[in-house]
Amino acid sequence: MTAPRLHRRRLLLSAAGGLGALAVVGGAAWWARRDAVHGPRLWSSAGAGGRVVLPSGAQRGLFASGYDGTVRSLDPGTGAVRWSRAVKAAPPVNRLDGWQLADSGGWHLAAGDGVVCVVSTAGMQVLDAASGEQRWEVSLPEWSETPETSGPVIGAGGVFAVHGAALHCYDAVGGGLRWSSDPEAVAVTGVLAHAGDAVYVAGRDGGLLALDARSGARLWTQDAVVALEAPPVIHRGLVHLGYSGGQPDSYTALALDAATGQVRWQRRWLPVAGPLAAADRTVCLLSGDRLMALDADTGDTRWTAGVPVGTGRGMSSMTAADGTVYVGTNDDRLFAFDLATGRPRWRDEPEQLKSDTEYTRVFLTATGSTVFSGSRAGLHALRSAV
Repeated sequence: MTAPRLHRRRLLLSAAGGLGALAVVGGAAWWARRDAVHGPRLWSSAGAGGRVVLPSGAQRGLFASGYDGTVRSLDPGTGAVRWSRAVKAAPPVNRLDGWQLADSGGWHLAAGDGVVCVVSTAGMQVLDAASGEQRWEVSLPEWSETPETSGPVIGAGGVFAVHGAALHCYDAVGGGLRWSSDPEAVAVTGVLAHAGDAVYVAGRDGGLLALDARSGARLWTQDAVVALEAPPVIHRGLVHLGYSGGQPDSYTALALDAATGQVRWQRRWLPVAGPLAAADRTVCLLSGDRLMALDADTGDTRWTAGVPVGTGRGMSSMTAADGTVYVGTNDDRLFAFDLATGRPRWRDEPEQLKSDTEYTRVFLTATGSTVFSGSRAGLHALRSAV
């Protein structure tokens, strides 16, 4: 295995984390004296925090990949654990950036089509969504690149994963290889998204490719996309994405026609460079203490709002659904905003703000009027409105 390049975002996060640690030390005394504010919590599970996914389809369930290396299936309505499985893994080797499972927030996870897919150092393992029993597994020879990616993804009866600079599609039921992209033609990264009959993947040297999910045939390529580090979001026939030029106020947001790849609108020099979410004809962008909402069809600004900066070390996160946009900060706080106006609805805080420098992420997924938040503090389910 070859050691990956140091990730630019990781370097920036490390620097920001150092400043955050100083802020924590200075503010821990104040935080200990304040009364914790909780949002409209439905239930909490202390042992199931980490990455969370909520697939659509007949077999509804909430799945979490914890900091302890365990994958769990939970009842979305009550938080009751349906099954749990310790993920088989081998010690990582040839890592230059000190990656650890705790830093990533758990093994990468995807769910859909009746299966749960988890990627670890032992390879890609696919579990039955109803029972947790393993259906099949494949090795990933280039695992050292996997922790820097967003994959795998599941859809159209296939499980999609990148290794060897190629995108591979495996049959979700039996694990047989359906097709692989040609890395000699276009080398790709693990930045993936799936919608309908297409799967979208970022080129290693730039660009975004759309491939037929069932055959692997290339549908289109858009070279206007540069250095894509986060998966695109597909909403109402548009592919929304953003990338940074590496300079302040150099973020570009794009909307591409999902069928043709043509640019529908483009906004340059935006003062944001973080997560992206879309719902209800609105695209939200987040960076630091600024939350910006754009019209999904035109790219025009709808509103901006201030968001408290996390005092921990790690990444902020965001998701949107059913008229609400949610922002999770790296100190386990969660904020809900009205998606139409940008007005704050509620905030949810941990009981105690730690003064250590543990890498912390809040992973979010939402459906209807409920948002699920996974972190070191556990897994919480909250309503969209008080």
